[in-house]
Amino acid sequence: MLAFPVYRVSQGSRLPSPSATLLAILLPALVAIVACAVVVWLLLRQMRQQRTLRTLYLEADGIEHDLKECRQRLQRAHASMSLSPDQPAAGEAHAKLAIDAALRELLAHRLWLRDEADNASQHELDAAVTAMGKARGALGQQLRELDSAQRALETAVREKLEDLSQQP
Repeated sequence: MLAFPVYRVSQGSRLPSPSATLLAILLPALVAIVACAVVVWLLLRQMRQQRTLRTLYLEADGIEHDLKECRQRLQRAHASMSLSPDQPAAGEAHAKLAIDAALRELLAHRLWLRDEADNASQHELDAAVTAMGKARGALGQQLRELDSAQRALETAVREKLEDLSQQP
């Protein structure tokens, strides 16, 4: 609560000037406005950081899901190309190692988020969101290409089986 000075008019005393009274009113109001602006700015900054972190975690979850989906699709593709159940298809080991490495890298990013995100600048967090988005986009493109290759492989296998079934 603001307290205003009480002035009594007595003989020989003068009233404060209007500019002094105005200053006594405006100065605390200006300080209060600046304080409110700083608080609002800090809250908006914190909300932006929280939103960015949520986005990072969602992107990481999406990448993890896509990598696991990729692993399953590659296993199906390699199973259909395998000559023998005991023999891995060409490139199967390399594909497994690549996906495992990507999952380990993703884990390292999650650990960084857990340990360092509170101390990271907004610029670093924004850069991480951009990198995760690009990685997820590239992975999505590779999944689409894998789908296309899988369909082509299934078509080729089906045609080969039809050819073999028509031979005497």
